Amino acid sequence: MSSRASLGEIKSPKASGDAIEADVIQSIDALRYVGDGTATWHDAETTGLLEASTSLPFYGIVVVEPETPIEIKACQVRTSNGSRSTRGRFYVKRRAHQQLVDAAGMYLFAIYVPRPGLPNQARALVPATLVDELLKERWYDVDGERSEQSVAKLAWSHVIDPATVDLSRGDRRVE
Repeated sequence: MSSRASLGEIKSPKASGDAIEADVIQSIDALRYVGDGTATWHDAETTGLLEASTSLPFYGIVVVEPETPIEIKACQVRTSNGSRSTRGRFYVKRRAHQQLVDAAGMYLFAIYVPRPGLPNQARALVPATLVDELLKERWYDVDGERSEQSVAKLAWSHVIDPATVDLSRGDRRVE
C-alpha cells in the first residue's frame, strides 16, 4: 500500500478515498488489502473472523467469516450542493456492486471530515445485499468514456443513523 496517499497529504477526492481505505485496512487486524491487479470490485478481504465493535458496528449481520470480500466506501460528512451543503454521498458503480452482491461481500462505509488527518466520524459494515435494496431506484447512466456505465449515489444517512455519528471530531453540525 505504499503507493496509497497518506492521511497528511490529501490532494483530491480519489486520494482521500485511497487514504481512508489504507487507514481502515491498517486499523482492522482481520482485513487484508486486495489490489486492483487481483480484483477491481473490492478493496480488502477478511483474514479471520471479524466481529462488530463500538468503532465498527455491523448492520444486518453478527460476524463476518474469513475470505469475505470488502468494498470500502468513504464520503465527507458534508459536501457542497450549490450554494449550500448537504450530507456526503457514497458513489457506487453498478458492475462492481453486482460482483460484490454475487460474492456475498460487504461494504465498509466510512464518513470523514475533509481536513488534515481525515478524521473518521463513523464507520459501518453492511452486507452488499442490504445495500442493494437501498440502491434500488437510485441507479443512473453516465455518459462519456468511463469505465462504468451505471452508478448510484447514497447519502450516508441512509446507511448510518445520524444520531450515532461522532460530531465532536467534526467542525460542523450535521442536520
